[in-house]
Amino acid sequence: MIDREARDRFAQAIRALVAGTITNDQFEDIRLPSLNTADPAIAAIYQEGAWHLYSDLEEHRLRGKHALSPKDKSHVARWVLFLKTDLPYEWPELRGMRFFALGLANLFTFGLANRFYANWFKQQGEVEVWPFIRQADYAAALERPVYLGVASNNSFKPMPLRGTA
Repeated sequence: MIDREARDRFAQAIRALVAGTITNDQFEDIRLPSLNTADPAIAAIYQEGAWHLYSDLEEHRLRGKHALSPKDKSHVARWVLFLKTDLPYEWPELRGMRFFALGLANLFTFGLANRFYANWFKQQGEVEVWPFIRQADYAAALERPVYLGVASNNSFKPMPLRGTA
């Protein structure tokens, strides 16, 4: 299920976080209501992506020593681009009992179970364009940028993969 309103709010919050116009704590305050949705893309992008951008031990902006690298900004721009599409999130979801079971298996295998899961996950689509599942979907979305036109001089934009543009 695609929740257009929640995706738009979440995309705006991610953009504000990366631009440094809001703090990580302000992002948390904005993000929490956006996660109360049946759209699996929002939870996945938060858990597998946005949550890793900042430390929740102190309030800060993603500027200066906390600034993202150009590569990280490109990844984030791809997440935002996905959120602005009407594509369904097609990657397998690790929720509920599956999440618990993997955590338990990791505990008993000293993390080996997670390696197996990661290898299996990589076989489900083209991970280099995540959260898109196919390169073709990503390329099509790049042709219709919502925020960033080709002539834009903005450093916060998704980059096509090598050999595709």
